[in-house]
This record gives sequence, C-alpha cells and structure tokens, in this order.
Amino acid sequence: MSPTKRRRKIKQAAKCRHETLKLVELVGYFGRTSDVELAMYFIENAVALQKIIVDPRNQILERSPLRIEQIRKEEFARKRAKHQLGSKKPPGVQLIIL
Repeated sequence: MSPTKRRRKIKQAAKCRHETLKLVELVGYFGRTSDVELAMYFIENAVALQKIIVDPRNQILERSPLRIEQIRKEEFARKRAKHQLGSKKPPGVQLIIL
C-alpha cells in the first residue's frame, strides 16, 4: 500500500481555543483521517462555532467537466461526512454538506 493511502489512527491536535470563530468551511473533504482530525479540532476548540460547511468538491478539478467517477467520489464523501461528523457536532452547530 502506498504511504499516502495507508490507514492510521486519528491523532489529537493541541488545544487552542478559538473564541470568535463561528464558521468553518472544509473544502476538498473526502473523509480521510486527516479530514476528520481537522474537523474535530474545530468542533472541540471553536467555542462560538455555529456552522460547519463540508464541500467535497476538488477545487483543482472544478473547472473540468465532471466525470462519473468524480461524481461518485463526491457522493461517497458526502455520506462519509454525515456519518463521521453528524453525531460529533455539538447541539446548536449546523452541519451543511454541499
């Protein structure tokens, strides 16, 4: 398995409270371990968080015509985001999956 595709355990980031951060947008979210780590960092540390927007689209490919494979990957990423983050977000935080 290539080093970039191997699975690893989720790590805990250093705590650093964000007192005023209300909106987080995660672009290119695919459900990788690093995606979950980043999302959880904001969920745990942004005390004023109101909304998380998850956008699985690949910004590099945005200007190219969508292929069926890319559409399937994005749909898979949407399902993973809902599964991975839906139950972990605090009450009052809105999860929007584009």
